[in-house]
Amino acid sequence: MTFIIVLGFFLSYIGYILLPAIGPRFTLHNFDLTNVELPGLFLTNYLREIVNAGESIPAGTPNPELVVQRDAFPSGHTQMTLLVMYLSVKFNSKTKYFFLINGSLLIFATVYLRYHYVADLIGGVIFMIFTLWSGYKLYNYIMQLHSKEKFEYPKN
Repeated sequence: MTFIIVLGFFLSYIGYILLPAIGPRFTLHNFDLTNVELPGLFLTNYLREIVNAGESIPAGTPNPELVVQRDAFPSGHTQMTLLVMYLSVKFNSKTKYFFLINGSLLIFATVYLRYHYVADLIGGVIFMIFTLWSGYKLYNYIMQLHSKEKFEYPKN
């Protein structure tokens, strides 16, 4: 359901604005040693540089924790991944097992790779539940205003 996904992104950005936070790669660890402490294969360092540049911290930035985006809480990765996982199961998608396995790994990776604290994941779960609840109510309210049919989740 497109409405739920768009609402989920909107609510996660509202969370970033109301609850600005930076991840543990800046506060619990030495950011400059990330490539040494978490070595990877082949393109790891190159891909990290792309991610870092996307967060306004190109290589060599002094005090990156002062300029990085404040977008750790809630974990939008967790919120949106759980929404997709939930909807794929609820609508009995053929790809539900793919989403369940890879989604679980993605959520784990956000903590392992030091992008989120576990508290951010808990916030993502709470925002996911709120998104489902409010999205259902809001969508049906809008449909009622336009005299259209209300949405009901499939019965499993």
